Amino acid sequence: MPGGPHGILDTRPASDGSAWQEYVLTEKGRSLFPILVALGQWGQEHCFQAGEPRTRVLDKAHGKPVKPLEVRAADGRVLTVQDVRLERPPPQG
Repeated sequence: MPGGPHGILDTRPASDGSAWQEYVLTEKGRSLFPILVALGQWGQEHCFQAGEPRTRVLDKAHGKPVKPLEVRAADGRVLTVQDVRLERPPPQG
C-alpha cells in the first residue's frame, strides 16, 4: 500500500541494489520531524542514567546540538501546560 496505512512511510527498492525494500518518509512523515525531535529530547532528559551514552540531534551546518523545542504563543512567549486550554469547535449544523 503506497504511503502505508497512514501515508507516513513509503517503500522503494534498496539503495544497495539488493532485493530488499527500504522504508522512506513521505511528505506527511517528514512533517512529524518536530514531534520526533521533541520526543527524543524528552527521552534524553527522562530515560537515561547519569553518564549513560545517548544519541544527540545535531545541526549539520554547525555540528552543535539542537536547542530544546518549546511551545510558543503567537507573540513569542514560551508557554507551559498551565498557559493553554483546549477548546472544542462548535457543532456543525
